Amino acid sequence: MSLVKQIIKNRNIIHFKNIHTSCHSPAPVPLAYASYSSPEVDKNSPLVIVHGLFGQKQNWNSVGKALHRRLEAPIYAVDVRNHGNSPHTETMTYEEMAEDLVEFVDKIREETGKERVNLLGHSMGGKIVMRMAIDSKWSQRIQKLIVEDVSPKGYSRRHLEFRELIKTMREVDLKRTRQQVLKDLETSIPDLSMRQFILTNLQPSSEKKGEMEWKVNINTIDSHVDEILGYTLPVGSYRGPTLFLHGSKSGYVPDSHKPDIKCLFPQVQFDAIPDAGHWVHAEKPQLFIESVYKFLKV
Repeated sequence: MSLVKQIIKNRNIIHFKNIHTSCHSPAPVPLAYASYSSPEVDKNSPLVIVHGLFGQKQNWNSVGKALHRRLEAPIYAVDVRNHGNSPHTETMTYEEMAEDLVEFVDKIREETGKERVNLLGHSMGGKIVMRMAIDSKWSQRIQKLIVEDVSPKGYSRRHLEFRELIKTMREVDLKRTRQQVLKDLETSIPDLSMRQFILTNLQPSSEKKGEMEWKVNINTIDSHVDEILGYTLPVGSYRGPTLFLHGSKSGYVPDSHKPDIKCLFPQVQFDAIPDAGHWVHAEKPQLFIESVYKFLKV
């Protein structure tokens, strides 16, 4: 059996049904995930990938498979709470999302027998992995840390942009087909790739035949968007190897933020991917994979 076939055979995707009931509990929630593994070649530490706002595990399918082959390690892509197939809750602070991730990491450590895992987070997911890493009660679980195109500081100027996006999503006619919705959004979201990205969050309604529904919990995201975008990491540090991998055209990791990054992550190195914007892994997948591989294999 070829390696690719074995990967597909052993690819385990666990879906937890979206929980739409109100939930104020501070307890961690179980994260839905996709795994890419092949027992006969998986000899290195697992890599756990955490997506950004409005993302989900399925966005990492091709990159996850490629990283599995290159790293010879199991790869896990999770759905953050209120996204994908993970539970819906009424709150989503970074501390809560970090606690969800810690619980997932502990599950993987037990399953694989590895004491530590590598973490990779994009955008909001980057802040989640940073929040976990700088906390001394959690950091010993991490071997190496990769942060994709986000800094530990807040982005107040982007609040209006995302509030408009949420408003647009609320106004979508969910009785229309996916292709019709894609066309409907042309005026409010001119960029085709962004429209396609947002529409990955549409799925057939579980309650209304012939209609669509959003996978993401728009209400909770809307009530927390200021915190999600404006969040600055608290005092702390992670002294393990850290890579800040960002797009050269993005602007999310400006030079002015680098002194603060170096204080929080003393062993940091930076890699700016040429001609890439915010979604480095999607825009320049080969360069992204090569950067991650070189950092983790050293």
